[in-house]
Amino acid sequence: MTGIRVKRNPRVTPAVADPARPGSTRRAPTATRGSRAPTQSPEDWLRTTGLDLAGLRKLTDAAPVAAFAKDTDGRYIYANKQMLATLGQFMGIDWRGKTDADFWPGEAAAALLHHDRAVIDGRGRQVFLRVLALEDGPHTVILVEFPLMHGSSIAGVGGIGFDLTASSRAEGALARLVAVVDHTADSVLMVDLAGRITFVNAAFERLTQYSRDEVIGRSPRLLKSGLQPDAFYKRMWTTIAAGGQWEGELVNRRKDGSFYTQETIISPIRDADGKLTGYVAVNRDVTDKRALIEDSIRSASEHTLVIDVVRELMTDSSPEAKAKAICERLVGLNGIDAAQIVVFELDGRALPIAHVIAHRPDPTPRHLPYQIGRRLRARAGLGAWIEPWADRQGRAYDQLVDRGGPSALAYAPVCSGEKLIGLLAVQSLDVTNKGAIVDVLPTVVELADLAGALFGREIVDRNDLQRGGEHVANIIAGHAYEPVFQPIVDMVQGKVVGYEALTRFHDGSDPEAVFVEAAAVHKGIALESAVLGATLAASRALPPAAWLNVNASPEFILSGGQLRYLISSTSRPIVVEVTEHEAIVDYPAFRAAIEALGPRVRLAVDDMGTGFTSLRHILELHPAFVKLDHWLVSGLESDEARQAMIVGMQHFAMKTGSQLIAEGIETDREIAVLRSLDIHLGQGYALGRPQPVGKLAIPARRGA
Repeated sequence: MTGIRVKRNPRVTPAVADPARPGSTRRAPTATRGSRAPTQSPEDWLRTTGLDLAGLRKLTDAAPVAAFAKDTDGRYIYANKQMLATLGQFMGIDWRGKTDADFWPGEAAAALLHHDRAVIDGRGRQVFLRVLALEDGPHTVILVEFPLMHGSSIAGVGGIGFDLTASSRAEGALARLVAVVDHTADSVLMVDLAGRITFVNAAFERLTQYSRDEVIGRSPRLLKSGLQPDAFYKRMWTTIAAGGQWEGELVNRRKDGSFYTQETIISPIRDADGKLTGYVAVNRDVTDKRALIEDSIRSASEHTLVIDVVRELMTDSSPEAKAKAICERLVGLNGIDAAQIVVFELDGRALPIAHVIAHRPDPTPRHLPYQIGRRLRARAGLGAWIEPWADRQGRAYDQLVDRGGPSALAYAPVCSGEKLIGLLAVQSLDVTNKGAIVDVLPTVVELADLAGALFGREIVDRNDLQRGGEHVANIIAGHAYEPVFQPIVDMVQGKVVGYEALTRFHDGSDPEAVFVEAAAVHKGIALESAVLGATLAASRALPPAAWLNVNASPEFILSGGQLRYLISSTSRPIVVEVTEHEAIVDYPAFRAAIEALGPRVRLAVDDMGTGFTSLRHILELHPAFVKLDHWLVSGLESDEARQAMIVGMQHFAMKTGSQLIAEGIETDREIAVLRSLDIHLGQGYALGRPQPVGKLAIPARRGA
């Protein structure tokens, strides 16, 4: 069996509205021969859909056409007398609730289901031919299917069929068909075997600008555009002359000479004996769709080309070079006359890092005024936008774009992850083409995303460095720190023998994080010098016999001069405790730097068991003290493995001329175990908390 339908892209089974549950969706039926769905009576269906079945019967029972109604599962709910008289032998007496799969072979049922789906899926009326094998031979019928609506939902499928087989009835059927087909949006054209047009509908007249009177009796060749070769038409006519169905796209010419593109299906028309009598074509105008697709392909090709080129250029270049490459490839694309990328700085201002103008030297980048930067940042947080622009005195964005007269502007935010870092702005001077800037906006957005991916992380890092530098500079300038001292206790004798100097910052920042931040922004030595000066000044109030542990980074120690100058200001024994957040790569140079501090200065290595500290580290530096990290001490009384490790470290320290200092002691039980392991020196909350010098108290002797 052959049929005519509007050509559609194949789809998976669509989700359709369920009339029994407004707002819900479910799957359209699949055609499986012999399937049985629960039968729904016409009365039940009417109650569900609210449709007037009595009115439908009154309208169609007396009409010389076959009429039917199906629910959204393809089950027949209604068939009029003419349909039952024609197809009753196939449908049987219990046809209600059955589907086409119960009456017709699989191929035919699937074809009918295809049109049902198109209607249920909201694609409008379906007009098509079917050849039915009835008792008196094949009958060619034309079917029109349309949606049955319940409010705004599709509740079912209605249909009307016209038998075109018998010539005595064909004229009447055709007259009735015209009334229906004239209301379809698809163009319908019929021709006889001689290739003369015998019928066109109203949609054909609207599409081609030819009236019925102008085309009836003429050849469809009057529509040929000349853009498709003769071989194309020869293949088409060979197919349909052999009785086959042809599907494809035709580029035709309207009466006014303009071109249009249509999707076309041409099917044969046969008489009662199956003899070919003509052809019918259903056409859908896809001119706008094809133009949209071509524009999309062109746009995709353009920005894909730009992206590929930019990626090739973007290896190890700076953010400025990457930004300029993007702007250079935007200028000239789709009428773009200028492009600029700005980044938002911590102080709220916007700094252009690339600015390209067609046929002119690149402007010198300079900060935009503070208010403009703030306004742009706030607006960019809402997403991409378009606006007209004219060169007017005081215009907020005058310094962002080229002052080339009236123009249109498109903007897209540049982000690194979720963080807004900048803005890509483009300018078009072609104000006569208002759609040009709209067309280019998707490309601008994508290139802004590319900019964020290419150099967003570097901009974020720059801002973080700037932020960190300002933070550290403010701490140093404002003396926003205070030295505190934690006792180092001889746990055997129960007396304080020294103090470790630590630093607390007024803003509550984590001390370790602040020193790391200072090193990252190249202010580490300045911060260490400032806090060491304050520490040595405050330490004058400490007991004179106690030594002072001061923390210093390898960089500070190797810098030499400032550390030596500060230490020389005190006569107190000093222990320089090297922090373990930086590796020591040149041991001889480091040993020389320690020796240069003088004989009163001894060395301690911190955090034994973590960081860069290792046995080689101790062997290379020959420290006077080795500090056991708190993780070795915590819970020591119940962990024999840790006890064994400390015993081994104590033996190693004795052999290398070092003393162990246990850190992080918090309980008396830990003190007792450490003493039993012959560890004499310790510090921790159980022995004394870090305090400003005025609040220090020497702890009493513990359990001698």
